[in-house]
Amino acid sequence: MAQAARVSRQTVSNVLNGSGRVGEAAKARVRDAVAALGYQPHHGARSLRSRLTRQIAYVMPRVQLLPDNYIMQQFLQALAAASARQSYSMVIAVTDGDPCPEIRRLMASRSVDAFLLSELQPADPRVVMLAEAGMPFACFGRTGPSLPQHWVDIDNREATAAAVEHVLSRGFDRIAFLGYRSGNHWDAERVAGFKAGLTRSGMAAEDADVLLVNDAGARRKVRSLLTPAHPAARPNAIVTSSDRLAAVVYGVAAELRLRIGQDLAVTGFDGSVAAGLMHPQLTSVAIPVDDIAQRVVARALRQIDDGPDQRPGEVVPAALRLGESTGAQQRAKTTLDGHLPRDQDRSPGGGWKRFQAGAVAGGPALTRGESMPGSSGPAVSGGPPAVRRVTIADVAADAGVGVGTVSRVVNGSEQVRAATLRAVLDSIDRLGYRPSHAAAALVRGTPHTVAIMVAHLTRPSAVVRVASALAALEEQGYDTIVCNVDTPMERDRHLESLLPTHRADGVLAICLPFSREQLDQFSRAGVALVTVDAANPGVPQTVSDDALGGRLATEHLIGLGHRRIGFVGDRPFSKPPEGLGFTSSAQRLRGYKQALAAAGIEAEAGLIQRGPHDAASAAELAAQLLKSSDPPSAIFAASDTQAVGVLAAADRLGVPVPDQLSVIGFDDIESAAFLRLSTIRQPLALSGTEGARRLCALLRGERIHPLRQELPIELIARGSSASVREG
Repeated sequence: MAQAARVSRQTVSNVLNGSGRVGEAAKARVRDAVAALGYQPHHGARSLRSRLTRQIAYVMPRVQLLPDNYIMQQFLQALAAASARQSYSMVIAVTDGDPCPEIRRLMASRSVDAFLLSELQPADPRVVMLAEAGMPFACFGRTGPSLPQHWVDIDNREATAAAVEHVLSRGFDRIAFLGYRSGNHWDAERVAGFKAGLTRSGMAAEDADVLLVNDAGARRKVRSLLTPAHPAARPNAIVTSSDRLAAVVYGVAAELRLRIGQDLAVTGFDGSVAAGLMHPQLTSVAIPVDDIAQRVVARALRQIDDGPDQRPGEVVPAALRLGESTGAQQRAKTTLDGHLPRDQDRSPGGGWKRFQAGAVAGGPALTRGESMPGSSGPAVSGGPPAVRRVTIADVAADAGVGVGTVSRVVNGSEQVRAATLRAVLDSIDRLGYRPSHAAAALVRGTPHTVAIMVAHLTRPSAVVRVASALAALEEQGYDTIVCNVDTPMERDRHLESLLPTHRADGVLAICLPFSREQLDQFSRAGVALVTVDAANPGVPQTVSDDALGGRLATEHLIGLGHRRIGFVGDRPFSKPPEGLGFTSSAQRLRGYKQALAAAGIEAEAGLIQRGPHDAASAAELAAQLLKSSDPPSAIFAASDTQAVGVLAAADRLGVPVPDQLSVIGFDDIESAAFLRLSTIRQPLALSGTEGARRLCALLRGERIHPLRQELPIELIARGSSASVREG
């Protein structure tokens, strides 16, 4: 770099780190050289020079990892993506009770440069602690006026008022409110917004029903609200404070044979993935989580770079995404530039309802597959030969100082003279030394750090795996970095961030196969690797037999008398490093073909549809099958998400399930039970736990046996599949 720019190495360092006095001409030459050579700064050395870790902590309550907390899981994914775009890793701290001790530990260990918070209260003790310590932080949710205003939020009151006014404009005039009974200010603001919307429309807010519930009593109270002594007193619209509560209203309405959007209008709040699984599609206030996450991360980084932030908090608009639950045809919410928001542009537009009321819940579980093996013993063997790593002694010899001096530099001690500091850092740069985080953690008395690399974090199956892995790693005292991967480029960027700088001692990769060259990178870096739901040779892996699952699903349909069975799954993926290399759907298709062949049924190419992994694409593919001249009587979808799309297509085309079409999915995510979806259950939570447990054992130097741990799967027969009906 220095040679190409015709400057000294120190000048290059000054330009990259924004320090020292450098003329504009020299700056321009350095930047041109960076672009021409594709230079990537060594983050480990840069962080040593700047005293930055390039890590941000997100402190979150465990409840945010529950399977039904869709909106906060979308926010988690958005934070991870926004941090990665700024070359920062996000350390997840999960707490059950008081989070302040964990925040104090992270501050004392100098493990992170800033904190991200959510679900704020006006006098939040987390904010008080961080403000008193002078620690950079930013929040999703407002702080009290006496505290720093480092927050980004939506206007809960105005958003709810807009939902009320919309419902009134559709001709529904007896409106009730359903919300949570809690001490959270956003719940109170949504109640206030409901009343404000009525008042602005000239209605008496004090006469409206305001029902505040908890999850346990919600269904009973909603049923009581919808079955008053005098039918004229029944509300014809319910504005709710969350999509989850709207789903409760849908369920009770189905039991009472009330038509959503006609007899009863319903609105939600969040605009989460769950809203897209409901039929008719739910009208909901959509929280712009991607925009909020970007702003929160930007505010935190601004404090790291520029010091205290005196700007006021930011209010981000939350638009009302219109569906059919308020009596209108679906109209997609758009942003100000007319584009569909990210993660909301592929909504399937509906679920399915025809057999929900009369379906037999959860039939017997038919279990097949291997019993769970896997135990730990003394040492790991196999794999490519290790490449010698540069040691702290090498750095000391090169810099002409003692090992203790290098150790003080690495651990951020102030007791090092400026000239010595420069000499040690130059040696670190020259030799490519990567400090051992494990050793540094022992010196500081802090936990080690591991990373979870996960493909498509917002997919329901991934969320369950990550949540269970985080819990297991926390129990073992590890700090955890979460890296979301949606593209090969993102995967490669995370590998570049984690491996050369030894930012993590171990990696748990979920649904991510690696190439041989990428596996060699782990070996050369000395970073432990364990995978879940991906086969990687020579690496401890926790998997399920996808081909067996495909056979189980197809055999179930054949056993019900179906002969024309369609398949909806993922399009083929390129192998790493060019692609992400997912094979689960392809293996399930292989099992589908095996079951058909065993039953003497030909696998017709026209009955196999493959496309992107989302409910909307699956709905389009299923519609092609169902509109054909000889449609299938059953469809096996390679995931529950895609099965939701199949159900939506059947509903739109007037094909009753299961009377005319049987449907089975794969995964058994939480919404599968709500939809009475037959499916293949794989132990999602257990796989995350086992992957984390095996990684911890590997980091302790134990032998992992067997390398391939296969978890059992089982068929769960519910109301979406039934015997074929002739004629």
